[in-house]
Amino acid sequence: MALDADLTAFYDAEARAGLRGELDPMRVRIRDGFVDVLGREGRHRPVDVGAGPGRDTAVFRDRGLDVVGVDLAPANVGLMHSQGLHGVAGSLYALPFPDGSFDALWTMSTFVHVPHDRFDEAMTELLRVVTPGGPLAIGTWGGRDFEGVPEFGELRPFRFFSLAAHDRWRSMLERRGDLEHFETFPPNQQGGWEYQYAVLRAVG
Repeated sequence: MALDADLTAFYDAEARAGLRGELDPMRVRIRDGFVDVLGREGRHRPVDVGAGPGRDTAVFRDRGLDVVGVDLAPANVGLMHSQGLHGVAGSLYALPFPDGSFDALWTMSTFVHVPHDRFDEAMTELLRVVTPGGPLAIGTWGGRDFEGVPEFGELRPFRFFSLAAHDRWRSMLERRGDLEHFETFPPNQQGGWEYQYAVLRAVG
């Protein structure tokens, strides 16, 4: 669909331009906490969906995990390969893996591009590739309800964004599994969007 084609074009251009900077401390903290969860539970095979150039994927690999990064943009997959990472091109609506291929899932700032009317489609696919009981770490921007294509930034095409207020997003997640953690972070500097981080358990 046109939305996916635009996102692929945008993130391919971003990857070629090398515009991704360092991760902020919030992201590092929640990622390190998730790695601790995987260690305590003896989980070794996570998938990083919407991995971008593989910044989190590389950390999972360096912590001894057998991680696979998935991204919509082939240029980002190329950047993962250049770091010796296992990266594949794919959409979160059609992941190129058999059922139950992973024992955990990490996806950050991916659902910010998922329309509300495709939320269940995306969640069904993510849950499909995770073994029952496996944790899904899901982070996205939100804090208010919004869907549209804000015109900001230098790269084209402009991206579609989908945000949800905290109560709405939490209830959406609770419909799809056991929500064991939900945390929000203050607004970012640019758009006033807040970050939402959740850990959901796949139910068998």
